[in-house]
Amino acid sequence: MQTRSHHLPSLLLAVFSGLGILSTFSGGMFILLSGVLALAVPALFPNSAASPGNDFLLASGLFLCGTLLIPSGYYSLRRLKGKPIQPASIRPIRFWQVIVILALWAVAILLGGWLGNTFKVSWLVTPLFYLPAIALPVLTLLWIGLGGLPLGSHQRVWGTFGIGLLAGPGLATIAELMIYLGLAVLGIVFLLAHPEWTGTFTRIQAQVSTARDLDTVLTILAPYLMNPLLILLAFVVMSGLVPLIEELLKPVAVWLLAGRLRTPAEGFALGALSGAGFALVEGLVAGSSAGEGWGALVVARTGGSLMHILATGLMGWGIASAWQERRILRLVGSYVLSVSIHGLWNGMTVTIVFGALRVFLAGSGSDALGVFLGTVGMVVLAILFMLTLISLVLINRKLRPVPLVLVPTPPDNGSSESCHNVI
Repeated sequence: MQTRSHHLPSLLLAVFSGLGILSTFSGGMFILLSGVLALAVPALFPNSAASPGNDFLLASGLFLCGTLLIPSGYYSLRRLKGKPIQPASIRPIRFWQVIVILALWAVAILLGGWLGNTFKVSWLVTPLFYLPAIALPVLTLLWIGLGGLPLGSHQRVWGTFGIGLLAGPGLATIAELMIYLGLAVLGIVFLLAHPEWTGTFTRIQAQVSTARDLDTVLTILAPYLMNPLLILLAFVVMSGLVPLIEELLKPVAVWLLAGRLRTPAEGFALGALSGAGFALVEGLVAGSSAGEGWGALVVARTGGSLMHILATGLMGWGIASAWQERRILRLVGSYVLSVSIHGLWNGMTVTIVFGALRVFLAGSGSDALGVFLGTVGMVVLAILFMLTLISLVLINRKLRPVPLVLVPTPPDNGSSESCHNVI
């Protein structure tokens, strides 16, 4: 007869999963109903967009997140009931499987973009293509990183992914909001110390509030966005502070499991799972409001997903090494490396944005510096993507357990032939 277990971590994970499922599904339903009401009764939402497409995409993303939390809750309840949970394993991905997934991904992007630009009611079906377009690259990259590595039980796998899906982005968002709040306070102090800027700020705010499109907003803000101090601040925040925060908080599940991890390879695998959850949420949020550039954004997000999976995997590897092998310097080194990869990625993204902004402001003219910045940013990102992908493949192969091989040995004193297990 099965006995019930009072396993506190499983109880906490079951509560976390239940609350996560409840919040994501209720949030998705609220957004979905808001979009339907905005479409059916436009007078109730005079400031809403004409198309409910963004609401439907965001709602479908929340429904997907809630669905992905169900296995975590299921295995936690199973553990609390004293029922056995089998160990999880993922075979290394094959080349033909990568080709099939890439083909499905391309179909999802092309059909989703075509429907979005062709039919007025495309919002009814675009979620069917939006979800796989965002999720398939994350799935493929995660499979590349996890194939053949020790993972622990199904509960550990799904629990780690679920925590990375909700807790990682949630904690990082709170920490980053504190930074932005601090910057806002500094801005208020600056305005109080320089009252002559108050009128300028009020005028800009009034102009932006009456702008009807993004081009007008950019034209209004251009003289201030291109200020060297603002550019420096953007690099400091996006390439410095944000990576420092996110690489510390993304592997929150690995930190919680640090004392129970058996090998650094398991730490890398669970870190990659946490990074994949973080990347999936980031992609779903970004893709839900991309507009006409949706397909390009989905493709660009692939690089960000790869960066998150590798960087968080390295952090998991460092955490497990520190706890299991007492290699504190390896943890410090993995953190520095993860932050550096993340910071370089964000820095090149900021470079591309400012380069594109210069080109936009040049209008019909040409801006050589803007073109140069955009080109350098894209080239460096392409190189970094390839190096990161190669690193993920090589690290996976390096960390795979060496299989046991049966080697025959000569018979001893006329006895029958025996075999010994060697590594």
